[in-house]
Amino acid sequence: MTTRRGVFKTLVGVLLGTALAVTAGAASAQTSMEKMLKDKTLRVGWIMSPPGSQKDPRSGQLGGYYIDMVTFILEQVNVKPEFIETKWGTFAAGLHSKQFDLVAAGTFASIPRAASVAFTRPIFYLGYGATVRKGDTRFKTLADIDQTGIKVSVVQGSGGHEYARRNFKNAQLVILGTADLSASLTEVQAGRADVAVEDAWATRRYVQQHPQLVDLFADAPYNLQPIGWALRIEDHELRHFFETSLEWMRINGKLEELVKKYPASGRYVAKEVYRPIE
Repeated sequence: MTTRRGVFKTLVGVLLGTALAVTAGAASAQTSMEKMLKDKTLRVGWIMSPPGSQKDPRSGQLGGYYIDMVTFILEQVNVKPEFIETKWGTFAAGLHSKQFDLVAAGTFASIPRAASVAFTRPIFYLGYGATVRKGDTRFKTLADIDQTGIKVSVVQGSGGHEYARRNFKNAQLVILGTADLSASLTEVQAGRADVAVEDAWATRRYVQQHPQLVDLFADAPYNLQPIGWALRIEDHELRHFFETSLEWMRINGKLEELVKKYPASGRYVAKEVYRPIE
């Protein structure tokens, strides 16, 4: 017959074993920051969005100021980036599934996205354009676009998609499942949509190459939004590291130095005015 003392010893043994297992598991768990510094590599998601992120079609080499910025930061701590391509509509899922630990792309830091991922403090601010075919005089304002029977093309998961979904209640959205931000403008060029809503830089670049199109708001981009890099919400140390690094680059002129190597992109940067403490 099992005695009470035997049952007690067995219970203590089980509890002690469980506690040791939990302690060992906690000790072996690494934060993303610790893993990066130990492995000397970081998986970085990137999204095709020239001139911030782009791939040479012949050599396959990545370039753009976001690529240059994250590479420069990681070089300072002897870490190499492992770049993994993703899309606007799936980058959050990629972070959560740990395909990568950082998305170094021009992602709009919106309220819905902030419920799913964390963003660094804004690196840039960027507005939107609206593209129509030259000679189409139906549109003067954003209210003119949001009309029954009007087709508005957007790239799924992009900032333009979020804006149109939030603000256009009557127009029909043509949603394109691609990472190519110019795809929405191609729809207008081909006559499959009346208006394309996309960020000011993608709009400017495409319209310059296709003079049969017009950007309605070329001189006054609307809906200026913060752009930051995205990380998992729980990765506080890694976010702090990149925020500190980006701030150092901005104050010391390194950010502007890297960006100036590429064509003007319609992005704005917040600039403080410093004064002495009296």
